[in-house]
Amino acid sequence: MVEPTHRINEVAGGASSIKDEPIRLTWRDRLVEIGLNMSVTLVGILIAVFVFLSILLTADDMIVQGVPGLLDQGSLTIVLLVILSATVGNACAWLCSPYLIRLIFRGYELRDDRLDRSVGKLISSVDMNIAAETLYTIKSRTANAMVTGLFRKNRYIFFTDKLLAKANEEEILAIFAHELAHVRHRHLPKMQLATFMWVCGMQAFLYLLDFSAYVDAMDESFKMWTYGLLNAVNVWLLMFLVIYPLSRRNEYEADATAAKWVGTEQYKRALYRLHQVNDNLKPPPRFVRVLLTHPTMQNRLDRVSRLDAQ
Repeated sequence: MVEPTHRINEVAGGASSIKDEPIRLTWRDRLVEIGLNMSVTLVGILIAVFVFLSILLTADDMIVQGVPGLLDQGSLTIVLLVILSATVGNACAWLCSPYLIRLIFRGYELRDDRLDRSVGKLISSVDMNIAAETLYTIKSRTANAMVTGLFRKNRYIFFTDKLLAKANEEEILAIFAHELAHVRHRHLPKMQLATFMWVCGMQAFLYLLDFSAYVDAMDESFKMWTYGLLNAVNVWLLMFLVIYPLSRRNEYEADATAAKWVGTEQYKRALYRLHQVNDNLKPPPRFVRVLLTHPTMQNRLDRVSRLDAQ
């Protein structure tokens, strides 16, 4: 199906007509492009594995001697330990995500007159303490913005330097409103809660199925590969069935709220301009869209237009 470009052109008529050069992305740019929040989720999984193995290595001998069978594969103790490790891992990743981003990307705390004016304009529409968020700019070849940090005191709203260089004041206001909408709707805690619920549900399913009994019946050489494959499939299903759909839903919700704050037409122009600067106007193939953290630009524009018509 061909993307309805005439609807895109309607939005483009009010957006900047500047032609931007094709972008050659570094690995840092691609990290921004795929979504830093998705990367934080993966970091949380790695931390959870480290926590789980650390507990086993440090307490295994003592627990086995004191309570034999307590840490046998498939026991309820192991199930609870996996859930605890996943909770700790994800909490650590989300709490540390602003500082990880600052470590990976070069940048500085932002002082921008346009953002100061944006804060002033949004105060009348948003019942939030906007001044509590730390604004920070990072170097990137893509135009983007993101919010991260679970609590107000460690919450950062990041803007790439290319976004600030290419966008005008109205566009920055709209993008800023979108990031604040993520905060208003508590999307980051909801993402963490969804991950926690998935881990609990999957562990309960495997425990009730007595999956470990099937693995114990295998040859020793296959057990490690079986558990490795199970964990890989589990992570893939978590991303495919939970994280990606929830992320796209969050984007739609943030779009709707930001459009209400700054006006539908202004928001649509900013959204188009963002994709134009990133040389990302062409929609991806349909089969790829289920693996995207964000809906396509046209879907987002259509959704905002429908909400405005209601």
